[in-house]
Amino acid sequence: MTRVSHGFAWVIGLCVAVVAGVVTACLGGEPAATRGGPPDAAASHNETPPPTTKPQMTYEVLQDRPDRLLVALPNRLIVLAQELHTAPVVSAQVWIKTGSIYEQEHSGAGLSHFLEHLLSGGSTGTRTEAESNAILGAIGAQTNAATSLDTVRYYINTTSPYTAQAVDLLSDWMLNSLITQQEYERERSVIQREFEMGMGDPGRIFWKLTQLARYKHHPARHPTIGYLDEFLRITRDEIHSFYKRMYVPNNMVFVVVGDIDKRQVVDQIVGLWQDRPAGELPSLQLPEEGRTPHQREQSGAADIDKPRLRLAWPGTRLAGEGDYALDLLMAILGQGESSRLVREVRDEQRLVNTIDAYNLSFPWGDGFVGVDAEVVIPPMPSSGEDDDNEITDQQWRVRQIGRVRRAVLEQVELLLTEGVAEQELARAKRKTMAAVVYNGQSAQALAGRLAGDLIGMKDPDYLRRYAEAVQAITADQLQQAAAKFLDPEKLIEITLLPQPPGEKPQELARPEDAPQAQPGQNTPIDLDNAAIIAAMSARAGAADRSLSGIQVQPIKRFVMPNGLRLLIGPNNLVPAVSIQMYQLGGLLSDPPGQEGVNNATATMLMKGTQTRTAQQIAQQVEDLGASLATSSGYNTSYARAVCLKEDWQAVLALLADVMLNPTFPQDEWSKLQPRLIAAIDRQTDSWTGELRQRFRQAYYGDFPWAWTPLGKRDVVESLRPEQMRAFYKKRLSASQSVLAVFGDVDPQQVAQRVGALFGGMPSQPEEVFKPVDPAFPQRQAVVEATQKPLAAVQIGFGPGVARRSPDYPALSVLSKVLNRFPSGWLEQELRGRGPGLVYAVGAGQFTGLVPGYFALMFNTQPESLTEALGRSMAVVERAREDLVGESDLAAAKAAVLTGEFLYKQSNSQRAAEAAINELYGLGLDEPDKFRQQVLSLDAKRLQVIARRYLRNPVTVVISHDPPTVEAVDQAMLPTPSAATQPAATQPDR
Repeated sequence: MTRVSHGFAWVIGLCVAVVAGVVTACLGGEPAATRGGPPDAAASHNETPPPTTKPQMTYEVLQDRPDRLLVALPNRLIVLAQELHTAPVVSAQVWIKTGSIYEQEHSGAGLSHFLEHLLSGGSTGTRTEAESNAILGAIGAQTNAATSLDTVRYYINTTSPYTAQAVDLLSDWMLNSLITQQEYERERSVIQREFEMGMGDPGRIFWKLTQLARYKHHPARHPTIGYLDEFLRITRDEIHSFYKRMYVPNNMVFVVVGDIDKRQVVDQIVGLWQDRPAGELPSLQLPEEGRTPHQREQSGAADIDKPRLRLAWPGTRLAGEGDYALDLLMAILGQGESSRLVREVRDEQRLVNTIDAYNLSFPWGDGFVGVDAEVVIPPMPSSGEDDDNEITDQQWRVRQIGRVRRAVLEQVELLLTEGVAEQELARAKRKTMAAVVYNGQSAQALAGRLAGDLIGMKDPDYLRRYAEAVQAITADQLQQAAAKFLDPEKLIEITLLPQPPGEKPQELARPEDAPQAQPGQNTPIDLDNAAIIAAMSARAGAADRSLSGIQVQPIKRFVMPNGLRLLIGPNNLVPAVSIQMYQLGGLLSDPPGQEGVNNATATMLMKGTQTRTAQQIAQQVEDLGASLATSSGYNTSYARAVCLKEDWQAVLALLADVMLNPTFPQDEWSKLQPRLIAAIDRQTDSWTGELRQRFRQAYYGDFPWAWTPLGKRDVVESLRPEQMRAFYKKRLSASQSVLAVFGDVDPQQVAQRVGALFGGMPSQPEEVFKPVDPAFPQRQAVVEATQKPLAAVQIGFGPGVARRSPDYPALSVLSKVLNRFPSGWLEQELRGRGPGLVYAVGAGQFTGLVPGYFALMFNTQPESLTEALGRSMAVVERAREDLVGESDLAAAKAAVLTGEFLYKQSNSQRAAEAAINELYGLGLDEPDKFRQQVLSLDAKRLQVIARRYLRNPVTVVISHDPPTVEAVDQAMLPTPSAATQPAATQPDR
């Protein structure tokens, strides 16, 4: 397990087998790359759950409490079943201690990641790949897998009636995988696409540079995906041998969380695993990296707009000496609006657009503490304004990076010499305690935390123990930790610079091996679960405690005298409350030529009121361990807050103050404005962001949705506080707003408090917002050059539907027919038939108060572009001309409905859904109506929907080797294709 402080936003060494998030971000619709769905030929697997096998063996109970059963089998498989009855969902997960640092003779080849692709849903001794996919589709499963430095994890999320099938499938993949030659060759091709995509991903490049800078001996210096040349040399037999060596019960943790019967789940797993003996795990030793004796530097380039700087110091291991103190130090230094680096380096000196501090620690060795920043590059001085009139652009960037480095180190020096104030320490502790309370409100999140804490800390309740330990830390201990770890002589500096025009990024090669560590400098690694079992046995009974039952009450609706609608969702899932306020408008209400005014206005609400400064607001929120943010989306503006239950009244009062009494001070706007501009520029750093921007501008033209809610750069550059003040005054109204309060609250108390705080809110706006439908373009193709080493495509069909359309549920199902990992029609065509043409693929609808579009997207290489386009259009033609098979339709429906439950578990998710449904006029019973519409859909109706909406394609291509528009047009023409039949082989994981 790794623990990452909550300010640490980037992903640590993680190679996910399929990219779901990028599809959602690009299309603006529902998550589009979830697993589930059989081919038509496998409909027979839509059956009732298999009978539970009665275990024939005993097991050791490590923890038994009303909501949880934790046991160890004689083969040392650890099983944890956690009941969470807040929604009818379940997350089943298997974690294996075999990440990239444990690859032994294959270190640096990415073997663990390759194996993960092959096992997740692959052929076994008891099922074909198609049969597994049929079951996944029938149960509406969302499934995926991921490899990190020290673990590989597999999960299946579904609704609770299908718990037995999820457990059975995961067990089969772990116990009986065949790793066929055909699947090996297919996944090898798909991972090559992942290598190509990663070469243009700034986040991956930055992390790989960090690995090289931090580690010189340890295998953590190698990328999780491996080096391409070494990856290509891995054979099928080597992978199979590694699977047999490492995938043994005594190296695994099986966790199931959700609306389950804990004993029934444990009995099933015991029955499935009882005949598999423990394995003989290899004896491993990893070199001690130690703390660097001198400074290190590493730099690289990517297709980004602004330089990124990472300053890091060698840290400690998880729960090691100084680890908890470093968590608090980094929170004080650079987490939150009231932290030192944010106040001084970002807001006062204005040297960075973003800055963040974190402590990263691992159970297997020392990690690091660090500071990340995006550097501001002001205009170069004109002639006569600088001592060196011949300075180049590169030298100017280096100079600005140096200024940021010095400013950060000045704040670190203050920590070393002056220590921390008691108020700062108390604030950091409160934030830490609150983070523990907010954690694990969904089945998947809780399952992941329990498994990670068992593996990393030998304790599923470690997070609670951690919070208690943090509360005992003193200011003196923080200063001692700063002196020990933040040594300027041990500084590691990593820079990521904008890639020069015309240059292509290069894949990082294996570095030269550093001298071997001296004898005695190696750390033995014991992967066997015996140590976890012993630790839990010693602790048996200590953590058992009676828990009160979780109660979720129906939503209560109030209408205030001024027309403000109040929705209250009482539940005691966690001792916390989510408060969210939504108002109609968002980007959709930005006047022509003022795209971005709504978001700027909403963001400025936090920057001062008639009674509080921006800093006072930030400090009051963070003193409570709460969060409060204001922003704007495509259809709404909103304020969102989360707090502990004893603080809801104070946080509600703060939210009311920023919503009703903002002052839009000029000095705060002068700080915020450049950060908003930088955020607009940053949107094209990723290939998905660049593709999205190109597509929206081609599709919408002058309509506001041609932009993201951040708006246009020139608009934000010219905005003044008085414009935002006037805009705010015109749009503020209770009648077009909804306030949702969900959590451990008393409804009558909330209603009374809301009435007192919001009673003076004007009922009607000075300027009523009435959305206008966009004009929709005719069929066209647009080709744009990019520096990113790939080709990417988005095809938008329109006009689509507004959210209130009765066709919305049918289009949701159609999206799952086309894109349902791993058996959607697009996956079959683009990833499962022959060599994998793409890595990321998706389909979904973008919609809101007015009609949007239905879109397909994928990434590939330029030489595969026209073939991928042709196959995609063949899939579209199939949807228009053929009736969807019974099993595909059932699987798509199940996938849609599973998503409905999975994405609505936390207080914040439920509050947002209720508020938006109320605001859109859909009603609080919309979830029930939506489910009924999905269930009643038949294949003929779905074909009508496909014919109605899959037309007038607007195709946008970005590529570092652009094709001609004529070539794209030709590839888009409907042609007969193998896509009219299910693929012979199943797609990858």
